[in-house]
Amino acid sequence: MPRAASAAPPHQRSVTRVRHAAGPHAEPRPRPPVNTTSLSDSVLLRYERDGFVVTRNLLSPDAVLQLRNDCEAEVNMRRLDSLRHRVRVLCPGVDANEITTEAEARAALQKGASDPLGFLQFFNLHRSNETVARVALGQELAAVAAQLLGVRRVRVYQDSLFLKEPGFAETNWHSDLRMAPFDTNQLVTAWIPLRPVRGARSSNGSKSPPDSGLMFAAGSHRDFALPFWHDMDGRDLSDRGYVMKDCGPMEMGDVSWHHGWVLHCAAPQPLGTPPRLALSVAFFADGARILPRRSDPSVRADLLHDEDVESYAAWLPQLVAAKDGAVARHRLLPVVWPYESSEAGSFPLRS
Repeated sequence: MPRAASAAPPHQRSVTRVRHAAGPHAEPRPRPPVNTTSLSDSVLLRYERDGFVVTRNLLSPDAVLQLRNDCEAEVNMRRLDSLRHRVRVLCPGVDANEITTEAEARAALQKGASDPLGFLQFFNLHRSNETVARVALGQELAAVAAQLLGVRRVRVYQDSLFLKEPGFAETNWHSDLRMAPFDTNQLVTAWIPLRPVRGARSSNGSKSPPDSGLMFAAGSHRDFALPFWHDMDGRDLSDRGYVMKDCGPMEMGDVSWHHGWVLHCAAPQPLGTPPRLALSVAFFADGARILPRRSDPSVRADLLHDEDVESYAAWLPQLVAAKDGAVARHRLLPVVWPYESSEAGSFPLRS
């Protein structure tokens, strides 16, 4: 089983701040229109208990195939930027801006990375790619996100394309809200595999085949104590009593969803296998605030880091300058639900 990431170093994904969940007077769950997916009570209960669910056939296979083609093209255009990102995160003391070629980036990672390279990440393709925008900001995902969050208005935080090349290491246990600049519990991530997934156990009983999906520590999103009372450095999760689960086999068009705090990881990519490619889209409830890093002494600065700063650098400084702890509303955080309020039509961004 992959080992847990440390809660302190900036290069490791882990779990941190948790606020109290919505109280008894929270808004009723929205009812989607007939042309979008309506989640059953059993699915909503499973999400509440385990912190993740899967929606089958949510997207058309043709749409996912087109999405894969466009994402592969984006990888080819943006690979150097993604490698620079990993150098910045994993190689302390190395100026990633001085890296000019992929070979230089890989040499820097091989020589000085504090952790093995587990993935390449490409942020916010929906801002420039029409196919990604159509999926990431579309009503199919937005309707499910609204129901899982239990709110009437939903915004998109980011999309992230993850690439695992042959030979890449495991992705450490982490929770998505660890890297997000929000002071909220109300964030959910859609994970869209761009090739079929067999699940954590293949037909011959082996664990973590090369085309497995995410592995979740079921119920970990409800464990408030873990990051506050325990040092996560070099620790696995076997003594917490979590049941390790995945979503099983996933076909093109299936989408898994996980709570912003649920711990999850991904297996390494063996040599001689095809690369793994998946698009994630993170949604949050309209009205969430930016984590007040300057004015609130209760914020644990030792647990904050900037691993995903490339994702929010274009909007966060403006909000922080206006007010520490401001409501997270910006044109780069578009409303996607309800349909009549959707701002998806302004993407991809036009020059």
